[in-house]
Amino acid sequence: MQQTIFIVGMGGSLGKALHTHYSQQNNYEVLGSTTKKENVSDEIFYIDFMDKTSIDNLPNLSIDHLIITSGYEPKYNLDDMTEIHLQKMVGIHVVGPMLLMQKMKSMLTENSTITLISSPAAWQGSYDPTYAAVKGAVNGLVRTLAKDLAPKTRVNALSPSLIESSTVFNGMTPDFKQRHIDRTLNKRLLTLEECVEGIDFILKSKHYTGQILHLNGGMIYG
Repeated sequence: MQQTIFIVGMGGSLGKALHTHYSQQNNYEVLGSTTKKENVSDEIFYIDFMDKTSIDNLPNLSIDHLIITSGYEPKYNLDDMTEIHLQKMVGIHVVGPMLLMQKMKSMLTENSTITLISSPAAWQGSYDPTYAAVKGAVNGLVRTLAKDLAPKTRVNALSPSLIESSTVFNGMTPDFKQRHIDRTLNKRLLTLEECVEGIDFILKSKHYTGQILHLNGGMIYG
């Protein structure tokens, strides 16, 4: 039986990789979201986590797997942080996803899943304290919602280290990229293919819930 996957953040590198992966499989119908209204289609819906009406206006759907990949990259330390940066970080990583999950709760089928994206920053901190804080909040949401939505829906998160060729990676200086490599135990970066494999494991492992899947090459120990 065909299942429906809804990918939030299909404009990002991970969202695109997931769309490509599942679109090639006949047993999935792939829907998703974009923040660009000109990209809206029958399968792609407009969702901007800083615009609540975009969530309110979503049609009624039947969803087996909700994957929220949208994000806002770390930028500022405590001295340079602005209120706008703080609002966007919290809105995109916490408030928006919570409002979307509230909206879509009734749309989720039996044995459905919700997958969020965490980060090693939730454990080891970040030069951007707001980013570390919101990723810690994501982990708290996973544990809370896994209990609240059980047994109908499993809730988990993938916690990836720096992903090679991702939007965040491409915006980094060479020395900052090397710093991430040096902090892993296996001295390399994560690939998008490995992230897709991790999320695929979460979707298919029916006894896996309330968990954070760490794909970071041991960097939180390195």
